[in-house]
This record gives sequence, structure tokens and C-alpha cells, in this order.
Amino acid sequence: MRSFAKGIGRALVPLLVLTTALAGCAKSKVRKGAEIGGAGADCYHYKTKDKSFKYTSQYATVETQWWDEWTSRYGKTLPQPLPPPEHWMHPKLSSRYAATMHENSFATDVSREPGPIPSDPKVEYFHVLEKGTKLSGMAPFYTFLDDQTVITISFGRDAATLVIVDISGEHARVLDYVALPGRGSKALELAKKSARMAMFRDTSGGAYSYLDAKGDVYVPGADNTVIRIPIRDRRVDRDKMVMLDLTREVEAGSWVDDAMKHPENHLTAIMPDADGRIWFTSKFGVVGMIMLEEGSGICPPVYTTAIIRFGLAEKLRYYYPDSAPPGAEDWIAKIEKYDAEGTLVEHLGELRREGKQIFGEIHIENEPFEQIQNSFSVGPDGVYIVTNVGLYKLFFKEETRQIELDPAWKPTYAKGNLFYANDRKVKPGHLNNGSGTTPTLVDDRFVAIVDNASDRVNLNVFRQSDGTLVTKLPLFQAGAGAVENSVVAYKDSLVVGNTYGYVDPFVENPTAGGIERYDYDLEKDTYVKVDGWPAVGHFDGKTATPKLSTAHGLFYVYHRDVDEDAATHDDWQLTALDLRTGWPVFSIKAYFEDRDFDDNVSGIVKKKTLGKKDYGRKVFNNIWGTFSFGPRNSIFIGTYRGYVRFSSAPELAPEAIAEGPAAN
Repeated sequence: MRSFAKGIGRALVPLLVLTTALAGCAKSKVRKGAEIGGAGADCYHYKTKDKSFKYTSQYATVETQWWDEWTSRYGKTLPQPLPPPEHWMHPKLSSRYAATMHENSFATDVSREPGPIPSDPKVEYFHVLEKGTKLSGMAPFYTFLDDQTVITISFGRDAATLVIVDISGEHARVLDYVALPGRGSKALELAKKSARMAMFRDTSGGAYSYLDAKGDVYVPGADNTVIRIPIRDRRVDRDKMVMLDLTREVEAGSWVDDAMKHPENHLTAIMPDADGRIWFTSKFGVVGMIMLEEGSGICPPVYTTAIIRFGLAEKLRYYYPDSAPPGAEDWIAKIEKYDAEGTLVEHLGELRREGKQIFGEIHIENEPFEQIQNSFSVGPDGVYIVTNVGLYKLFFKEETRQIELDPAWKPTYAKGNLFYANDRKVKPGHLNNGSGTTPTLVDDRFVAIVDNASDRVNLNVFRQSDGTLVTKLPLFQAGAGAVENSVVAYKDSLVVGNTYGYVDPFVENPTAGGIERYDYDLEKDTYVKVDGWPAVGHFDGKTATPKLSTAHGLFYVYHRDVDEDAATHDDWQLTALDLRTGWPVFSIKAYFEDRDFDDNVSGIVKKKTLGKKDYGRKVFNNIWGTFSFGPRNSIFIGTYRGYVRFSSAPELAPEAIAEGPAAN
């Protein structure tokens, strides 16, 4: 920790200032044109200048393979279902299908819906034909209005589009769409590696959107706006679209820290808490809440704070164990005193001035010390947020109208465990210099993240009640582990996928891969590794978070098929494993022959992105998108030029089932 202790002085001290902002407005305004960006302030009726949205639907060649290791034991049968998860379900979110990127507010990546099986499997590529600013069209987020309607966001180079798609027929059909603020990427960023890396490491713009139980989609715009898009009768209700501009709040009132005005300080995620108040986070550590109260209209109050103020004294002692500058200890003692009295906010200006005199103007890579790059999780009693420094459980205190740290967690910060191991380097396969995981809630017991330790990353499991550390276990091989996706949680089992090595989506990316399972041992009160899981094979999930369907007890991984000939392109495929035993059951591979993928981009664009060779196979590249379980035995997966839908018949055909013992 001492290797970068000197670098946190400037970053920690200015962020002491807490902003509690009320973004009320006397009257609503009309905001025209998503292309305009985030100029102005307050809230608006959101109006867009929607142009045509070009797309097509193509069916790929499909190969299905049962794994011999499974059929030799159980025949061509499927595992028995698992009991559905019984944890708290968010009352404000869409309940049946995925409402968020990680299926639910606990970020468990577990669904009750059945995924595709080897019975008349089909793979449909929803191919976005947009070029220019709307290239490439990859869709990283899915939610569902009903059995016939999927909502997704198509991400282009400099533009995004929310799309409502009818999936009831043979081919996907766009019902409606609306333009969203883009991220402002330039064409050359697709060609220059360093700029391309910055673009793909930017999670702003709507990836962490959500659908509520009323049919309203909430999108965190790339220009620091939150957009509410009501969907009624499978169409956008344009007269009731609302935009709330949070530029002032994301800049933290401009008097918290000038670094908050960094051009990359965008909103990263939004989600409602149990009472329906919308929480949001920004890349450089702003946490805020939109108070959707009765009668608040389209201009509700907004409260913001800086994540760094929570556990501040403990952070300073943790990072300055024996090298704090003169006067620092007395200053830290003041922070503790005011915090205990509940008067910290009143003294922040004074503390900031004194802190700057003590620590000086030292900075780390010209960025604020504490950043939030991932989404967060919501339970019935709080909001769980991980930064590149630590883990927090926050709530909104009605009496003081402030965002607060759970009091039961405060004593735990002094132990240092909640400030996880971090060498502050961006590992190959990570998006930033910290944990790559959205916190995963294990019913009402635990919360799991993966750290960013220098040699070997660790699975860290804490108690939800008080934040105490339950388990810290090393993952994968030393020097070849990184976890940028959430930990999958089902009852007493946690499954983790390795993303180490996935750096540039436009090249082959040799990656270490691998998935591991850990089960909770009640007697030892800790998690232990399940040896021999998977039972056979090496599964390189690259970027897509693996997910579990309890309907057939199948754990799905989207990965590349292993090809011993390094000169050829490894095909992308979906493999289902039996969660109980770890035996792989079947794989479904999709691809296009050389010229079957009817892309409308130029040869130069193909060459500069994926390369012309094997282009019809490379377009199945997942590029950090997620996948979600949908209606009728389907999985939707974001890919290079849109998304693919893996689907199948609901049951195995009798003639396809070999004789063998019943499923395990």
C-alpha cells in the first residue's frame, strides 16, 4: 500500500466536501434533439429528432454437440431443475425477465427462465446496418416487456438508440425506437488502439439501464442525464418522456474537487432502491439519489455526495500507516469527532482547507483517487457500491435527508478488510484499476466481490449485516487472473469466470480463461473451492458473464471453441454445464460462412475492425456485452453488429433422446 500512499493526498482531501443538492425547477422545459448533448440544466420534456434505424435479421448456421462425457453417463437427457431462487425480489423492477444487466437487483445472474436446449436450435442475428456515427450497433443490455417484446440499446460509435423489438414472429421486427445521447467517440478511435481501449473501457451511456414494473425504462445518458422513457402498448409514449440533467450534481457542485469536472466523469449506473428512489453513480465517485416523491412532477429533488467521505478517517490511516505528514493525526481525529457527533457536513469546508495545508497538492495520474466503474446492487435494506478502493453499504436517512453509510458497517472499516487488495494497475481483462465486479448479494447473508491484488486476485465475501470479512480466497493462476464480471450466486454456491487477457475486441486476444465454483461450508463459516468443477474441459468466457438457469439446472457460458490450429479463428459458442456435477452437457455454435453475413460496411472498416478473414465468424465476438434469458427458451447476447438470439424448442424431441439413466 505504501507504494502509492503519497499519491492520495490531493485526491482524498478535496473530496471531503459533501453536496446536498435540490434540483427543483419552476417550470418544465422542452429538450429537443438527443444529438445536442448535455447543455443546460434542470429537467425537460425529452424530444428527439429520430432518423431511420436500419437493421435486418439473419439466421446463422448452427451446429449442436452433446458432450460425450455427459451422454456416456446420462444419455441425451437434461439435468433436473433446481429450486428457483428465493431471495428478495425488487418490488419496483420488472419481475419475470431480466430487468437489469445482471438479471435482478442482487446481481446474481440467475434466472428461472429456461435457456436454449438441443432441440431445433436457432440462432438469429439482429444485424444493425447503421454506419457512420451509429457503427457498430452492439447491444449490451436486454429487458422484456412481455413474451413478445424485447427492449435493448444499440450502441454506435457516437450514437445510441433505444429499440423496441417484436420477437413473436420468425424474424425480429423493430416496433419503435428513440435516440439517446451518444458518447462522442471519433471515427479514428476505432483504428487507434489507445483511443479504442479508452472507448471500450467507458461504461457510460446506458449499459446499466433498467425497466421498472410500470413499463418505464430509465437510462443514464452519456451526457450525465437520466432519461425516463415510458413504454405503453409496445410503443414509446413520446409525450411523457422526461430528461433530468445531472451535470451540476455529477460535477459535485464544482466546489468538491476540480477533478470532478474531468471530461470522462460520466454517469455509470442507475437503479431504484426498495422505496423507488433512483440512485446513480459517476465514474469519479459521485453518488446521488433522485427523490421520486408524490407530487414531485418531472423535477424531483436530487441529493449527491462523494463516495470518498465514507470511512474517510479509516482510509487515511489505512493508506498512511506510518508515514502521515505532520498534523495529519490531529486532523484525522477531528474528522472522527465530527463524524461521531453527526456534524461532519457542517465542518467540511474547514476540514478541506486544513487538509490541503497538510497534504499539499499531490495527485495520482491527474484523476480523483476513488472511482466507480461498475454497477451497484440493491437489497431491501441498502445499496451496495464497490469502488476501486473499497466496498460500501449506503442508505438514505429520511430524518437528515442525507445519504449515509450503514452504521453497522462503520466499525468494520477500521479493520481494513473493506479496503480490498489493489495494486492500482489495470490488468489485461479489467476495465479500470480496481475490482471489476458489481457486488453480488447472496440472499440476506453475504455480498461478494473480486479484488485487484497484485499477483493473484481473490474472491472476497462479506456479511451484509456488518461488512465483516467471511472469506478471502485466491482465484485462478497467479499472474493470469482478472474478473471483470459479477460473481454468479445461487444458494450456497458462487461461480466466478476469468476475463484475464481480453483487452482489444478487434484482435484475437489469447486469454487464460477458466471458471471456478466455491460453496459455503456452514460448519466452518467460510467458502471452499469445489475441486473438479468443471468436471472436464476449459471454458474461456472472455467477456460475457456466465449465467445460471434453474429451469434445467444449466450453467451457460458464452466462449470460444478450442481449436488446436492457432492459424484459424476459434468459433464462438454457447455451452451449458450441469451446475450440480460440473459436467458439460451440450454446446450450440453459430457462424456465417464467408459471404453469408451481409454486412454493409466497407472493406476498409472490416479490415480495421475484425479483419476480413473469417469475418462471418468474428462478428459473434461478445465485446464486453452481457447475455440475458428471454422468452421461450432463449438467450440474448450482445455481439459486434447487434445481438444474437439463441432459441430452441421447449422440450427435447423424443427421437433425439438416447437411452440412458435419468438425469442426475
